[in-house]
Amino acid sequence: MKTIRDHYRIARGQALIDKPDQGRAMECVAAHAASSHFLRVGDFCRFADWRFVHRARLNLVPLNGSSSWRTGDRRCRRCGNNIENLAHVVNHCMRYTSLYMARHNSLVARLKKAAAGKKGTTTLIIDATVPFDNRIKAFEEAAAEKRAKYEDLRKEIANDHPGEVTGFPFIVGSLGSWDPTNDVLVRQLCSRSYAKLLWKLCVSEVIGYSRDAFTEHISGVRARHG
Repeated sequence: MKTIRDHYRIARGQALIDKPDQGRAMECVAAHAASSHFLRVGDFCRFADWRFVHRARLNLVPLNGSSSWRTGDRRCRRCGNNIENLAHVVNHCMRYTSLYMARHNSLVARLKKAAAGKKGTTTLIIDATVPFDNRIKAFEEAAAEKRAKYEDLRKEIANDHPGEVTGFPFIVGSLGSWDPTNDVLVRQLCSRSYAKLLWKLCVSEVIGYSRDAFTEHISGVRARHG
């Protein structure tokens, strides 16, 4: 019975991931358990964030260009961009640059705290980034871009300092998807128990900032200051 139940559960999940529209974010979410850590008890997740993130991950949000079947004016209501979709609102609309920066800085602060006690000769070049959850390929492209960006610096440091020098992109999707490749870095920074806490904090904080950008976009009222 369990095998049959698991078979249908996996099939339903794969059917959702395969959907050309609603499956884009869910492919990223399904890649790591950290992305859904709040489902049972809501750790570090505001109820407002909970209500937002499930609709957002399924692209069920009231935006002019959120779905290909919508008709009428698809432009951004705030900046006039050609398409007002969720990726534009939570990643690209210049109106919310301060929120995007605060979201990025929250990840940096978490990484700094996790790495505070690290010792040794290994040098880590870490750059956090928050791409939109548009299938795993988007995370892979963001990681490749970060590695290429810091390759010259990595070589320069390696020539001048003993020990291994490694560049690590740190990626959390703007809808709270944790990139599985982050685990390689996190294992070098902190204990397993703290790593689980780091997952939760990073995922929940990113969702919170993205929700605030979305809410401000819809309502016109600033959702978060500072």
